[in-house]
Amino acid sequence: MKKYYHIYCLLLPFFLSIFVYLNCLQNSFVYDDDSTIINNYFIRHWSNLPDLFSSKYFALSAELTYRPVVTLSYFIDYTFWHLNPLGYHLTNILLHATNSALVFIFGFQVFKNRTSALISAVFFSSYPLFSEVVNAVGFREDLLAFMFFILAFICYLKANQQRYILYYSISLFCYFLSLFSKEMAITLPMLIVLYDVVFKGYSYMKSRYLYYLGYFFVAIFYILNRFFFLHNPLESHIPYPQGSFFVNFLTMTHVIAFYIKLLFLPFHLNADYVVPFSTSIVNTSFWLAVFLFVAIGIFSFRLRFQNKHIFFSILWFFVALIPVMNIIPLGNIMAERYLYIPGAGFSMIAASFFSKRQVRYTPGSGIHSNTPLPVLFVFILFFILLGNAYLTFKRNNDWKDGLWLWSNTTLTSPNSFRAHINLGNAYEKKGLNAAAFEEYQKALSIDPNDADIYNNLGIYYNKMNLFEDAIQHFIKCLNINPKHPRAYNNLGVVFTKQRRLDDAIQVFREAISINPLYPDAHNNLGIAYYRKGLMDEAEREFKLAISIEPYHAEAHNDLGILYNDRRLFDDAIKEFEMAVQIKPNYANAHMNLGAVILKHRKDKDKALFHLKESIKIDPQQEQSAGINKLIRQLK
Repeated sequence: MKKYYHIYCLLLPFFLSIFVYLNCLQNSFVYDDDSTIINNYFIRHWSNLPDLFSSKYFALSAELTYRPVVTLSYFIDYTFWHLNPLGYHLTNILLHATNSALVFIFGFQVFKNRTSALISAVFFSSYPLFSEVVNAVGFREDLLAFMFFILAFICYLKANQQRYILYYSISLFCYFLSLFSKEMAITLPMLIVLYDVVFKGYSYMKSRYLYYLGYFFVAIFYILNRFFFLHNPLESHIPYPQGSFFVNFLTMTHVIAFYIKLLFLPFHLNADYVVPFSTSIVNTSFWLAVFLFVAIGIFSFRLRFQNKHIFFSILWFFVALIPVMNIIPLGNIMAERYLYIPGAGFSMIAASFFSKRQVRYTPGSGIHSNTPLPVLFVFILFFILLGNAYLTFKRNNDWKDGLWLWSNTTLTSPNSFRAHINLGNAYEKKGLNAAAFEEYQKALSIDPNDADIYNNLGIYYNKMNLFEDAIQHFIKCLNINPKHPRAYNNLGVVFTKQRRLDDAIQVFREAISINPLYPDAHNNLGIAYYRKGLMDEAEREFKLAISIEPYHAEAHNDLGILYNDRRLFDDAIKEFEMAVQIKPNYANAHMNLGAVILKHRKDKDKALFHLKESIKIDPQQEQSAGINKLIRQLK
């Protein structure tokens, strides 16, 4: 039994993770999954893989920062699952389960005690604060970054024990993969140095500086790549709160204090926290936060000599949190997903308090195990873990779909304009336009200076055929953010509907000047050229859209229409077939394909199939009367 105890300890957190998150397999795509998965044509063909390593990545992957390892995982998922969310959620669950097992391995390296390591891993596997990372496919970066991060640390520790060159090389490679999964991994070298200082002393650390250099060289390579070689200029547009670093500093003290509160009381979790900006030190909450940090500092310093494991775990939490302290401005200044890597430190703290035996390390004497904790503590630990599992299982249901998630978020965070925008988008997808409009108005009342709100309202008015209102809101969006390519594109769509083709061409060109790799803008510019009779220019733009996104169904359909007009019928059929292959529920493409097959290939059965599909998909389309008449004639 003892022989397999280590394996049992490894498998328990792995399968507990799967059990706790099993109900999220039924969930849909949520949050940023629309841009990263559903509408991301980039991941749908392996021929796009080389673009992972070019500046095209930012335009094609829908990512603001450079995370090619994450996008590569989406390539793999799409190969097996296409757009079935179950497969993507399964990948996330397995990654978290793997991470939980790795926490056990790492904990055993640190504690030299299986019970402590097991408690740490089990705590990590079921903790409710990590549910956001597991449930949202678009936040997979945290799962992958942590996996390679802790693997790098484990291999470093193994390298000190045996086969140094092999494990050290693997450690550096894992660190590389971790950084290119998410930038939060930048802190690994600091944590490695701190580990050596805490457990082995300053003299040992000084003798190892050459070995630390490898990690710092990897970090420097990442920084150069991220901020100089492949830098996305849009990152520089993110300001500090109220444009002030001082306000940012005061605000982040509250954020960190709130993180600590959430660690101990993981209730009322939220997909979008609203953090009021702090503008003055003459604030009770600020000084309470300062008092908390001072208390933690004194407590930690005393533990430096009494319990090195808790001391290092506290250091892990705060050091790993540094990248999300808004030193470099972030889009969100607070999010539960930011606690995934730091949370491993908290799970080790919990293990130190609730392990069967308290473990201490003293120089020269090695590791000692004290008296077992009372049975009462075992029961307390059991109920804490059971409560964590229940809260996590329950929280998974909140991520069922966008409508469910954002409805709950507006209840827990009613002053979140993003929550109201996203809820509006969810209503719009369901065809509930009036409800969507109401949510956009609520978002506008909270933040009248957010460009995206005006863009969304413009889209709503366009759908309602209120073109002048749509134009007004798109212009308001552009007044706030003159570099908003989607607003220019949407404005061009309205101009095209109004037959203001010259104006449409101008704003489409503006969108393309901001983002040359914007396929929708190229395709819409092609439509404007086509309606203006500029066929060569239209063909060029359709082909440009397809070259950027080979699986752009609308561009294939529009190019097919142009080929049909030019009597290039075989080419037209080829493009229409590609459009319906990419997007099987594309009613217009089915109609076009059926019509051209009937007229030029005389294949009645095939034509009838596509015409029926068109009506089945969209019975209310403009051409429905003509299509139904044609279907009756063919029968």
